[in-house]
Amino acid sequence: MINTIVVATDGSEAAMRAVEYSSQLAKKFNAKIEIISVIQYSTVAYHDGSQIFYASMTDSLTKLVSDNLSKAASVVEPTGVPFDTHIFKGDARFVLVNEVIENYNPDLIVMGKTGTTVLTRMFIGSTARYVSERADTNVLLVK
Repeated sequence: MINTIVVATDGSEAAMRAVEYSSQLAKKFNAKIEIISVIQYSTVAYHDGSQIFYASMTDSLTKLVSDNLSKAASVVEPTGVPFDTHIFKGDARFVLVNEVIENYNPDLIVMGKTGTTVLTRMFIGSTARYVSERADTNVLLVK
């Protein structure tokens, strides 16, 4: 049985297809959707280990994530499926595998199969791959 679906969005086309798919699934199973987006701030580290964030960058990233959540909510809302939106901060891979599962105990995580650049996937691997290999719940990747 599926009661809670987490759908992760980064605003990409694949992520929006995942939002649409999760809406259809939630409607069939009478489930709730938790829409998640993650802000990954860039930092500058000093020799003493302290870090700073660039205010203008954090403001624009926060706005981008808020816009992504609004866009996803506009897809889910007309279906009548109950949902909430959430912003997390950190590396999306670790947030989804750890914090999101701990906070929402989802029966399923739905996410787009791609969303990062080819260069990012080469060096750190895709978020979708990481989550699908390490999450302690079912993961559905949408093309």
